[in-house]
Amino acid sequence: MIAHNPAWAHLVLRSTVALVFLSHGITRTILDRVAPFGKAFDAWGWPFGIYWAWGVTLWELVGGVLLLLGVRPWLVAPVFVVQMVFGIYLVHLKHGWFVVGHGFNGMEYSVTLIAALFAVALTAPRELPAPAHAR
Repeated sequence: MIAHNPAWAHLVLRSTVALVFLSHGITRTILDRVAPFGKAFDAWGWPFGIYWAWGVTLWELVGGVLLLLGVRPWLVAPVFVVQMVFGIYLVHLKHGWFVVGHGFNGMEYSVTLIAALFAVALTAPRELPAPAHAR
């Protein structure tokens, strides 16, 4: 039986969500997919699409590291929620709910990430740990 441990549950969820965003930012950068992502922003009518693409990519990298390290996740997670809401609006909403199976490229995964991000933000400890020398 798994013991009741909210702190570990928070750590597992926060780390998993961080790795999801990091994997997107790292993969987009390594595979040189930022420019095509910028063209998507251009197609959606956003000016300077390449800058938006780099902004999202850099946020996924920086925000992902912040989440992984547990640096103010109650502030970091809501920024990712905004990113997911825009992703739903720009990409997934027109495809419906299902990502695969009963549909394609829908919003169910994004909604699940939003719920996970809210859980991370709501369960994050608000007190910063005391420095080692102060203990």
